Amino acid sequence: MPLADSISAAFLPTTSIIICSTGRSGSHLLGKTLGSLGYAGRASEFFRADVLARNDVGLVSDLYAYMPTVYNQGMTPNQVFSVKLHWDHLVSVLRIARTGPLWRTKSDIEILSELFPNPKFVFIRRRNLVKQAISMEISKQTGVYLIPKKSSEKSSAPHEQRLFFRPLNIYRYKQGVERRNRQWHLFFEKHNLPFFEVIYEDLVKDFDKTMHQVIKFSGVALPEPDIEITKATKKQGNRINDRWLSYYTAIPEGLLAAYSELRSYVRKVMVSG
Repeated sequence: MPLADSISAAFLPTTSIIICSTGRSGSHLLGKTLGSLGYAGRASEFFRADVLARNDVGLVSDLYAYMPTVYNQGMTPNQVFSVKLHWDHLVSVLRIARTGPLWRTKSDIEILSELFPNPKFVFIRRRNLVKQAISMEISKQTGVYLIPKKSSEKSSAPHEQRLFFRPLNIYRYKQGVERRNRQWHLFFEKHNLPFFEVIYEDLVKDFDKTMHQVIKFSGVALPEPDIEITKATKKQGNRINDRWLSYYTAIPEGLLAAYSELRSYVRKVMVSG
């Protein structure tokens, strides 16, 4: 039975904004700002591995049971739904959907269109991947991934702790982001999908204009079309980010690549031995 037949039309989205992203790409800023408007869905990472595990979603039957909750949390009263999908989240959703015979032979887009009616794909990426990788490493060490706009500096600051500059981690995060960005582009090309690309650096430079472009592409009608859109989250980067950037750029990436390969080789030898 199609998913739409099991849910009342009043509880189904009429438009779905899919924020296609990678970690620390600015997707929190984009998603939370859309959510703050009250007319463009409330984007969240509903399909992150730990969220799926917490909701016992592993088979297509579980996915059917989970989707009403997802719609309820991610949809605004005008039936616009938003979701954040990192590449790995997309892979998980498609894998789970195909555990059922009904969807096993369906294309990726057929599955996504049934889960997310009338999908609009917004792809956000950063131009400077080293800065993105540094942000990923800092967030991994601090456990802080988002600072709401209304939080005070004192309350939003991470716990005092010592951070360690780990260039190999940064290099590997950068390689992972490059790979996932390519996968997103190949996905759009393979399925001939129209998408709107948001460059994080351009977003923060001309925020209101870029957000209105996203809204226009998504086909969402705002009650006040010319309303000024402000950021819903705070910038997390600080002097540590800048200092680590200078450290990292002083190291030849070829050296990090060789060291990464050596570490991987040694690990394989130890496991096989």
